[in-house]
Amino acid sequence: MKPSVLVFLTLLLQGPAAMAQEIKDADSIIERLQKRYDSTIDLVADFRQETEFKTLRRTLQARGKLYFKRPGKMLWRYDQPKDQVLLGDGKSLYFYQPEQGQVVKSPLGSAFRSDIPLSFLLGMGNLRRDFQAMLKGFEKGNYLLELRPKLDSGGIGEFFLGIEGEQFDILWARIRDPAGNVTTVRFFNLQRGVGLRDSLFRLQVPEGVDVVELGSSTSP
Repeated sequence: MKPSVLVFLTLLLQGPAAMAQEIKDADSIIERLQKRYDSTIDLVADFRQETEFKTLRRTLQARGKLYFKRPGKMLWRYDQPKDQVLLGDGKSLYFYQPEQGQVVKSPLGSAFRSDIPLSFLLGMGNLRRDFQAMLKGFEKGNYLLELRPKLDSGGIGEFFLGIEGEQFDILWARIRDPAGNVTTVRFFNLQRGVGLRDSLFRLQVPEGVDVVELGSSTSP
């Protein structure tokens, strides 16, 4: 249940009414998102995740807390499923599922090639460079953006962002894969500039848990 996409940014403007008059195109929104995101050193947010599996006709829900620090460090710590962890330490990604009794490790380079939204989240991507953006609407003070990768990405069918209209917080992100499965992640209680320590992003492998490596990695 790896989150596919996540972005978090804040930009103070004059207010919803003024912004609705001034910002009418996707490029202007993307420019403000990118500038604010580039200035974000670290952040903490609560999240709720819902994945709809089309072929299985079932929906899985998850929740927890996200920690992010530039460049390339993030930690998704789940309360549901309990103790599940997705961690990026700047070199590798680690995915721990307690029920599987193993940690899956993969190099960040592979993640960038296969998951463009993830590369942006980790501070290695650029929305204007990597996506064609379309403004799909403005409703109840919020923007809806559709992002289409400029390069072929087999893992993305549709990618949408819900953007709060006054401060430009990302309220939610939704991805539909080519098989029709939909993952939606919603964010709450965002705090920026909290001074996260690098030690938070060092994986502590539980006793008796195996680490399975996928591909090669330069990390020790």
